[in-house]
Amino acid sequence: MAGEEMLFGVIGGSVLGIIGAALAIIIAGISSAKGLEIAGNTAAAATGENEENFSSSLILQAMPQTQTIYGFIVAILIILGIMNGGLTMEQGFISFFAGLVVGITGISALMQGKLASSSIGAAAKNSAVKGKVLIFVVMPEIAALFGFVIGVMMLIAGQVF
Repeated sequence: MAGEEMLFGVIGGSVLGIIGAALAIIIAGISSAKGLEIAGNTAAAATGENEENFSSSLILQAMPQTQTIYGFIVAILIILGIMNGGLTMEQGFISFFAGLVVGITGISALMQGKLASSSIGAAAKNSAVKGKVLIFVVMPEIAALFGFVIGVMMLIAGQVF
């Protein structure tokens, strides 16, 4: 009986880990894609008006993509833990919540996309503000970065990988 409980714990923990990995990449990925779309529409218009706007528009438009990178890294760390013999129930719950933390803070990519869009428009109108508007776009990144750091720390504390 103890062997069955132990096996169920590893299988159940691994399933929770898979859900956590999926949440990290799905929520952050969808949010990044939408943020990129919002900023990309403005970037395309600004580039269409003047090709010299391309470089600064591309940099600003790409900013919401980092949330997907955070989700991707956390998902890989969780999956590595599963591949390394599976996760206990405790590790599964830790992985689930680590993925959720990264996914939810990754929603900041939506707001970042809106700020990037406005910043692209401002930089297209006045090239002197290109460096300054980047600061506005970086601010929502901090929320995602904090979520990423906490998510990784949770996985380290739970010895998931």
